[in-house]
Amino acid sequence: MSSTTAEFDKQLQADVNAMARITTELGWVTHRQQAQRLKSFDLTVPQFMTMRALDQIGQACTMSELAEAALQVSATITGIINRLEERSLVERLLNPADRRSFRVSLTAAGLSLLDDIAQQKRSRLQTYLSHLPVEKRQELLGLLATYLQAMTADLDEAEQDN
Repeated sequence: MSSTTAEFDKQLQADVNAMARITTELGWVTHRQQAQRLKSFDLTVPQFMTMRALDQIGQACTMSELAEAALQVSATITGIINRLEERSLVERLLNPADRRSFRVSLTAAGLSLLDDIAQQKRSRLQTYLSHLPVEKRQELLGLLATYLQAMTADLDEAEQDN
């Protein structure tokens, strides 16, 4: 093995270790910030993720469809929906296709709350990004987009194999 290859491999390992540390810390800090941010809206992370899943589905859905989209089990999703319904953030509608089940959708208040949360997030991101010069912001966004593409491609491939 040439010294150039050995140096490359050594630097690659150092970069992999740094990336593993940074992504772990970034995930942890992001999760903690999200939990704090949601607390100010009197929401838990699972409640927020459920509301986001409803928003992304874009229409009323069954509880089992919602549980799958929110990556929750049906029993958990029922409790989450009960609490969100008490706050008038979601509503249950009779399912015309099956009178024994309900369809769930966001209310106007739920959509408004999601908008408020998104605006607060954009405001925080603006604060963080404002510390970087324009060129560095563009470079960061490009690198993150490339990294996300690689991760998504890897995930897609793994899902196709299963």
